[in-house]
Amino acid sequence: MSTLSVPCPLRRRTIGRGEVVRRLGVAMALGLGVLGTACGSSSAVAPPTRSATASATPGGPCASVHVTTPIEDVPPACAALWAPYQVTKVPPPDILQQEHVPPAPPVRNMTNGAVSDADAQRWADASNRDSGWYKWAEANGQIGLLRHLVGDALIPADEQSALAADATIELPNCDLYPSDNALFEVGASDEGFFREKGLPTDSSFVVVGDYPGPCTESFHYPDGRVTSVQVSSQPTRVFIAGRLVSAAPLGDIWLGDASGNCADPTGPPAAWCGR
Repeated sequence: MSTLSVPCPLRRRTIGRGEVVRRLGVAMALGLGVLGTACGSSSAVAPPTRSATASATPGGPCASVHVTTPIEDVPPACAALWAPYQVTKVPPPDILQQEHVPPAPPVRNMTNGAVSDADAQRWADASNRDSGWYKWAEANGQIGLLRHLVGDALIPADEQSALAADATIELPNCDLYPSDNALFEVGASDEGFFREKGLPTDSSFVVVGDYPGPCTESFHYPDGRVTSVQVSSQPTRVFIAGRLVSAAPLGDIWLGDASGNCADPTGPPAAWCGR
């Protein structure tokens, strides 16, 4: 997986597996010290915000799309809705339901009232939705969409190479959806941790989730080759600093700009790893 972030507009560098999560695969390299030069994290690549539910309603412009379809074969209004995301294929409006993207587990709201419990849960659910879109994009070779979910520099190099070779990537749920999560504020010392990783963040909150392991993803190439890549060997706690973004046709997503995990040898924030 490969997580989330948009630190540099349209990207200047490519990292190895692990600098930010989508979810585990990218976070693991943070713990292994895979570093690089990062720029500021405030510039999102998402298209202009529109109604979060516009394309998910039965009467929306993509209502006639029932399976993933080449963009040139969908109605013009549907193609126009998806064109800003640089896709070559369009999913049906209910693809996240078809893929059984789960709601997030009840979130532990550790923000001391800075965020309501309802908003904390909405943000955790948005993180799962973001993972669901990422799964669809990799399974359908849609690297253009990935760049609106996590930012080009934060897509692991092996995934970028595979997608460039017209491979598709199969991500298992253990790589995507946490079994437990919490929401924390990002303090000054926490920002320092991310800065040390080469991932400065201006996000005020972080979603912290537990992911089961071991976990392996698969690359499927046009010539029939299948390559397996282990993204974690054991259960892992991952944190993703970000913010809620709502834009049609994706709806709510958690757009992260920094990530890490509790195995990081530089010492991650104790509060995030001690619950």
